[in-house]
Amino acid sequence: MFNAIRSAAAGALLVVAAFPAFSAETSHDMSSMKGMSDMSGMAMSSDATPATKVYKTEGIVKTITADTVSIAHHPVAELGWPAMTMTFALPKDGSLPALKVGEKIAFSFTQHETGYQLSSATPLN
Repeated sequence: MFNAIRSAAAGALLVVAAFPAFSAETSHDMSSMKGMSDMSGMAMSSDATPATKVYKTEGIVKTITADTVSIAHHPVAELGWPAMTMTFALPKDGSLPALKVGEKIAFSFTQHETGYQLSSATPLN
């Protein structure tokens, strides 16, 4: 009887000892799971890039070129910027309304590796 108890205890110890190795699997290929194709925007790993921060302020359009706009804008508190005039890249998709020099606008912009890009502009006149 003692041998039977010792054998059962040894078997239970093997199961417990093997469990951490089983649960240590770190990755699962979920690409073939049904319904996963509509979740492409969801980050599935810890190295996902954070969402781009959008900053908002108001200003007056000073100059316009084919791919930039210069704006004399109010302070941007989130960035610690005082009021200043600076140049923003225009979106390449032409998604903004036509801007005019001297026009007062409310606008938003984002930061990129190459500088700042206008993302929206609404005339205030």
